[in-house]
Amino acid sequence: YENVSMSEEIPGPVSEISRVDSSRTRPAFQVCSMQEDHLISNENQIFVWIESNVPQGSMKQGHLWLPELCPEAESVEWFSFRADRWNEFSRRYRSKLSNMQELCEKLRCLAHQSLLTLVYRRGTPACNIAIIIEKHLVQLECQHRWEAGLMIGGYTSPVKSEIEALGGLWFNNHKTWMMPDEKSWRSIINLLPGDF
Repeated sequence: YENVSMSEEIPGPVSEISRVDSSRTRPAFQVCSMQEDHLISNENQIFVWIESNVPQGSMKQGHLWLPELCPEAESVEWFSFRADRWNEFSRRYRSKLSNMQELCEKLRCLAHQSLLTLVYRRGTPACNIAIIIEKHLVQLECQHRWEAGLMIGGYTSPVKSEIEALGGLWFNNHKTWMMPDEKSWRSIINLLPGDF
């Protein structure tokens, strides 16, 4: 496995980010969180471990390990995966992620190349470190789409499944759907009644 520091180029697929032709249609943004016990290797996935220490033999060849992305040990110890401390822990950790723009941007770009799977060891599916990173990356992607003007608002319930099928993401900050490109945006606009 590869230990990656913030100061060096992420090896493997990430180092190719600068060579990606942005004029081409990019694959849909895909990110998920998965507990290590449920990992199923797939050549179309990029696995990133986000635990501060990973037991020897847990990681497979080609997986990435980003210990810099992990919350501080004291913070995790305080949290102790207690549900009553989840909101405060999440808030503190999201604040740390906001200060790690370069690394988070590289992960966001990876999620366009292949399914980005954030691997965690401790916690539950709803309460773990990876889910915080996943939500942060989705918010970053939504912000990029917002800046490109690819939003769909208003009454979208009748076409929600079509929006999701075309790679639309819900941007909670603005209570609107964000589409991945102009083609998908136009497809949804044409399905909606009224002027947009």
